[in-house]
Amino acid sequence: MFDRYQREIHYLRLSVTDLCNLRCRYCMPKEKYAQNHNFLAMTELLTFDEILRVSRIAVANGIEKIRLTGGEPLLRKGIENLVAQLAALRTPAGKPIDLAMTTNGSLLIKKAQALKDAGLGRITVSLDGIDEDIFQSFNDVGSPAKVLEAIDFARQMGFKVKVNTVVKKGVNEGEILKICEVFRGTGVTPRFIEYMDVGNANDWRMDEVVPSREVVARIAQ
Repeated sequence: MFDRYQREIHYLRLSVTDLCNLRCRYCMPKEKYAQNHNFLAMTELLTFDEILRVSRIAVANGIEKIRLTGGEPLLRKGIENLVAQLAALRTPAGKPIDLAMTTNGSLLIKKAQALKDAGLGRITVSLDGIDEDIFQSFNDVGSPAKVLEAIDFARQMGFKVKVNTVVKKGVNEGEILKICEVFRGTGVTPRFIEYMDVGNANDWRMDEVVPSREVVARIAQ
């Protein structure tokens, strides 16, 4: 499969739910996603059988990597069963697919063993700040200590772990080096992501974006 620029497509992202238990300001701010927000009904979501069917077709046509996302994918009941089914897929050459999941980490310790047993090998965890106040300014639920604990737990269980940090100007640029230092030598890979527009739900403004070159410059110093 190729996109309109004739780049071969190897990667499929599957959103298994729109439900999330956090209200990160750059994604689902609480002003627009209140506690009584009506998320999609289960009847409006793809069933696991439908997801598996789509995935089989995709893998047969060149997909080598599948990432499960949400919302928060660990809120989807029985997600480890889907992981096990996807982990069993093979490419036409007989290779296992590269299966990964992106999570906010809130349920990771509870679910880690089941996910490991099901065949998941790679996890990406969202962490937008080490400082408590900065972390709270992004989602005002939970704490960085709990996310760090979940990351360390997953790492010790043998998962390959990456960390996603959304960088917003005037908020958490100062956390870039702190995050690099925290994970130095641990095998955890930090990744810094530009603050993006998500359909006007997050009141995105261009002047709040920290360009990638500035992130690289901070790390290089």
